[in-house]
Amino acid sequence: MQYSYQLKDIFECSRERAFKAPILGDATRFMKGYLFQPPVTGFEEDETWGKINGIRYPMNNGNLLVKKGRMFKDVILERVENKYWRWTLYDFEFNSLFFIKKAIGEWSVEELENRKIKVTYTYTYYSKNKLFNPLTWLLVNTQIKGIMIRALAGIKEQAQSDEDFFYNLN
Repeated sequence: MQYSYQLKDIFECSRERAFKAPILGDATRFMKGYLFQPPVTGFEEDETWGKINGIRYPMNNGNLLVKKGRMFKDVILERVENKYWRWTLYDFEFNSLFFIKKAIGEWSVEELENRKIKVTYTYTYYSKNKLFNPLTWLLVNTQIKGIMIRALAGIKEQAQSDEDFFYNLN
């Protein structure tokens, strides 16, 4: 079974910046952790990140429930320039997510007017089997919701700034 959480917001920046910020921005500044998930501190093997099938491995310093090191594998599935991203998370390295098969992230942008961009941010988590559905529902509606709310605020801040993004695909 799958469980989703979705957020919407209005960004005051160009459509291009609103589109690029969640994937090409500095995720160590917006993936700050929440409850049992520690903050992202960096990435490994991210040379292809931002391109279709590009990968990266988020890193963390660990805590009581999550070991230090790689958190999961992050892969770009789809990129429609200045409109839509879709990516997946899988191979979770922490035992506390034993019940999760994978997650799909989505980010879409729609220009409402000049420098007013509607952003839709969604994560869908998939249980490994029916027995784990209650745990997956609980994770999405507590942990993932909290992570996404904090991440969206940080992504918005980067998008609305004039700072260069972490990844440059030019």
